[in-house]
Amino acid sequence: MAKYNFTEIDMGKAYATFAVVMIHISAFVIGAATKGSQSYKVAIILNQLSRFSVPLFIIFSGLGLGLSYKKDKNLLRFYKKRLLKVIPPYILWGIIYLTIINKNFNYNSWLELFLKGDKIFYHLYFLPLIIELYLFFPVLYIVSKKIWGVILALILSGGVITSAHYFNIPNLSLDFYSKRNPIFWLFYFCLGIYLSENIKKYREKFKCHKALISCILLICLSGILIETFISIKVGKSLDYATTFIRPSIIIYSIIFTIYILSRDFSQGRLFKFLKNISINSFAIYFAHPLIIYYYIKIFKGYKISIGSLEFLISSFIISIIIPLIISMIFNKIKRKIKL
Repeated sequence: MAKYNFTEIDMGKAYATFAVVMIHISAFVIGAATKGSQSYKVAIILNQLSRFSVPLFIIFSGLGLGLSYKKDKNLLRFYKKRLLKVIPPYILWGIIYLTIINKNFNYNSWLELFLKGDKIFYHLYFLPLIIELYLFFPVLYIVSKKIWGVILALILSGGVITSAHYFNIPNLSLDFYSKRNPIFWLFYFCLGIYLSENIKKYREKFKCHKALISCILLICLSGILIETFISIKVGKSLDYATTFIRPSIIIYSIIFTIYILSRDFSQGRLFKFLKNISINSFAIYFAHPLIIYYYIKIFKGYKISIGSLEFLISSFIISIIIPLIISMIFNKIKRKIKL
């Protein structure tokens, strides 16, 4: 297999980065805005349109691992390379959130907190989750190379997601049903591995049906929004109405992935910007909640509502740009040191 160098995947990672940031910011706006107001409705719409984010990251993680694993099946080297990219920054940022935000200096509790992630800060559930998927990758690689393996993963993930959404949320609170449970995300990871087997063939097929795929995506988006607003109207909680953990998000994420792989991206200034977002996506993911946290403090200090479109737009911009600039500067320094 040729080197993993597909522009569609880089662009998808950039869009997923934007979407993750938007989900977190819009959640604060929804919580603070007057129900039914313009900012409330806009925030819910943007929140739901962004729900492809984490599934897309996990699909592309499986895809990237599948492509690289074909070339070098040295298991020790594989784990060393992948885990060293994830664990050290996780520990660093975990300590930052524990000490600066949580003021938690009970070091005896840290191990348990790091094993769960979201107990440190809400977005860090993703790190224990992705580490677990990495650890099981060699086995999942064998299973997911064939379509039956992906179907089995869909049955397992889809069944647990359906159970969690329709029977256990929000009335039953079990740790098993937390977002960090890899079973919820197993299908996405296996789908990425499966795509890695014949990615060029699939990309060519998808590109032949761009218009149809775009129409299906629009229908899917409409369905997601209708489902969300109906759930809110009949009195369901916001968590129930907006969560990742529902069957419709599986369909939406699959269609959005196909849509990204079907696109042709011109390599102009926008492409370069999105490429930088993709390269620095991990840094943005780690840092943006810290920026949002202090930006909210500024708004509240001046008694300005965070339930506004002004907050939504401005916080989104700074939550992307500040980590991006810092990460780019840090990477340049690292390259100079190596030289």
